[in-house]
Amino acid sequence: MLPKSRILSAVLVGLGIALLVGGLVAPMLLKADGRLPLDLSATTWSITDQEAVTSAKFDPAGTEHTGPVTQQLHMEIQAPSTQDTATVRIGSTWVRDDAPSAKQGLLEAQTWSYVLDRVTGAPVSEATLTHTVGFPPVTVPMEGHWLKFPSNAQQTTYDLFDETLQRAYPAVFVDSEVRGDRTVYHYRQEIAPTSVHAVAPGMFTSREVPVADAEDSEEDAENAEGTEEETTEEAEPKTETLELYHAATRDVYVDQLTGIVVDADVSVRQFYGRSPREAVQTALDFSGSLDDARAAELMGAVSQVASTSEARYTRWATVGVGAIILAFGLLGAFGLGGSRRRTLDKVSPHTPTQYLPEGTVRTPEA
Repeated sequence: MLPKSRILSAVLVGLGIALLVGGLVAPMLLKADGRLPLDLSATTWSITDQEAVTSAKFDPAGTEHTGPVTQQLHMEIQAPSTQDTATVRIGSTWVRDDAPSAKQGLLEAQTWSYVLDRVTGAPVSEATLTHTVGFPPVTVPMEGHWLKFPSNAQQTTYDLFDETLQRAYPAVFVDSEVRGDRTVYHYRQEIAPTSVHAVAPGMFTSREVPVADAEDSEEDAENAEGTEEETTEEAEPKTETLELYHAATRDVYVDQLTGIVVDADVSVRQFYGRSPREAVQTALDFSGSLDDARAAELMGAVSQVASTSEARYTRWATVGVGAIILAFGLLGAFGLGGSRRRTLDKVSPHTPTQYLPEGTVRTPEA
C-alpha cells in the first residue's frame, strides 16, 4: 500500500494540472470583452405609464382615453450569429392594459430584424420591418444604437434609434452611477416634435378632419356676399388634413462594460396637428419607467459578463495557484525526502556507526 504522503502528493499533482489547464483555456470560455452574449437571459424591457392618454389612430374623432399603457420591447438573438455579429429580432408593442381584451388594447405593434455588431452594437445590415397585419414586410435603413450601446461605453454622445421616426437622434451623456458592483452610464435623448408623415409616411400618419365650427363661421362671414342661388345650395362639409407629429425624451441607463440598456425612463407625445406647434388631437401622451423587477433582472444578466481585467486576473491567478500546487505535489512524490528515506532503507544494522549518514540514529534490533 502506498504511503499517505505519496497519495497526498498524487492528489496535489492532479489538482495542480487541473488548475493549470483551466487557467489556460479560460479565454475561450469567459465572456471578457463585453460583447453581446448570444445566451443573454433577460431580453425584455417593459415600460409602463399608469395614466397615459391615448386615442385610436383609426378614429378620426380622436376620442381620448386615460389609463395604464405599457410599451414592451422584446429582443431575440437568432441564427445566423457569429463571433462578431448577431442577428436580432426586436418586437415592439404599445398596449392599453385596461382594455377588455389584448386585441382591443393593442395600439401599435412592430417587428424589426437586422444584424448588429456584437461589440459596437451598431447595425451592419438594413432592417426588415413588419408593422401591419396583412401587409408584406418592408426593408428600411437601420442606424444608431437601440438596446445595445458599444461595449466599454464612453462618456460621450451616441446616436439612439427611434422606431417611430425610423431615424437615430443624439443621446447625450449625463452622469454615471454604481449599481451593485457595476458602473452604469446615463444618457438622455430629446426629440422635438417631428412630422411622422414627412419622414416615415404610413397608413395613419395623416387624417382628414372637419374644420372647426369657429373657423367655419369666420370664413362664412368673410364670404357672405353671393347670389341667392348660391346661398340656397347645400354647402359641402369642409375638411382639413392633419399630420401625425412625434416628440420624445428618453433617459436610458447603460451597463458600461456590455453597453446593454438596463433601465429607462421614457416620455412620448404624439398628436395630429397643423404644425409642430399647433396640436389638434392627442394620439399618445405617455411618461413611463422600467419597473424595478425588470431592471434588477437585466442587471443580473449583464453581471455574468466579466471585464477584461477581471478575466485576465482570474486566469493568471488560477495558473499561478495551479503551478504552486503542482510543484508541491511533484516534490512530495519525487523530490526531497524520498532519496533520504531510500538511503536509510538500505543501511544494514551491522554497518559501523562512522559510515552512517550524519544524524542517523541506529534502531536497536528486536
